[in-house]
Amino acid sequence: ESDDESESSSKARIVDFRRTTLICVSLVVIIAVVIGSSFSFAKPPPEFSTSTATPPQPLEDGLPHLHKYAYVFVAYDRSGYAVAHQLIEQLQKTMAEQKGHGQLTEQFIDPRGQFNTGTLCTDLNLESNTVTILEAPEFHCNWQKIRSLFMDHEDLKQEKYGVKVIHLVRNPFSMAVANYQDRKSYNMPEEVRFKNPCNSLTQDFSPNVPMTVADLNSPILEENGIMTHEDFDNILANCNGMYQTQPGLETATYQQHLEQLPPADGLRMSVADGIKNIALMASDLITFKRVHQMVLDEHSNPKRKKKRHYGLMTLTMDAMLNYPGNSMMEFMDFIFGEGISANNKRNVATAYENRKSVEKSPDTAETEKLTTLLRNDPIVGEPLGRVESLLESVLSEPMES
Repeated sequence: ESDDESESSSKARIVDFRRTTLICVSLVVIIAVVIGSSFSFAKPPPEFSTSTATPPQPLEDGLPHLHKYAYVFVAYDRSGYAVAHQLIEQLQKTMAEQKGHGQLTEQFIDPRGQFNTGTLCTDLNLESNTVTILEAPEFHCNWQKIRSLFMDHEDLKQEKYGVKVIHLVRNPFSMAVANYQDRKSYNMPEEVRFKNPCNSLTQDFSPNVPMTVADLNSPILEENGIMTHEDFDNILANCNGMYQTQPGLETATYQQHLEQLPPADGLRMSVADGIKNIALMASDLITFKRVHQMVLDEHSNPKRKKKRHYGLMTLTMDAMLNYPGNSMMEFMDFIFGEGISANNKRNVATAYENRKSVEKSPDTAETEKLTTLLRNDPIVGEPLGRVESLLESVLSEPMES
């Protein structure tokens, strides 16, 4: 009888142990799920925020149809181009993992080489299942033409649901400082180190387009209170007054000027060299928002049968560089929506943040010092400040999807 009681007690203890183990395991799983679902990356401040207008996903049949969109990345400086390629690499990798999709067809469009002298716009053909990089594109034609460049396509046998634009923008002061620091370095190609920086503002676009950067960009920028033709002229006059006119610099290269001039003067010279891309970015901030509104208006027209979607993500380089995990998460949400799991997107974002954390960071104190010089500059400070205000307004205004 004693042995039976001992055996029964032992069995009871085993059952209790198993029950306790099961409860503990269940609690661990629940905690892991809660932690995983609530995990989030560090959020950037408002000036580093991201603006998105995401096309409806999934569509009527419950599928996202990722391959029926055209994907477009627009960037304006070296950092932007580098990040665009990183995002495309991740886009292609994730696309290849989706059943029945495979990778997108990549195409590079030279904005100058494919510039239409009749319309004053870079020619585009954005087919579905393609990804395109645009480096400082030229969009100076009328609104309807720009809308057509993005939304229409040539191969009508291939269905196109719409376009997703990733607009990689940057605070103009950050862009100008980065351009100055790049131009001072010996990593620049020889044609950059030896160029005349003032020519960026004086040269005609091409023999067939006798128009300068100011001629092409000032109409839309002046209309929106951003930059006038006079602003461009003042920047040019200051550059001409410095380049190869200072004692000891009569035959100096562009790079040697930046090395030897006081930082305030060197910054103004590099702004003259880089103002074109800043102006194009400002123009595109206005243009892309207008195209987005045009597409929304089309959707509200009951007589229009063919309705394509226009997704626009305005992603700041400042956010990408300082908050890479959060930025990648937002990018994955924008591109894939519910097409892939939240856990999958978190894993991609975590890997990207870990990868970026080991890269060398710029000298923050030096950057802030140069930025302050630019903000207080009597020639370039105000125009760049107005571009900054434009960017902040685009990022702060909610966009209807």
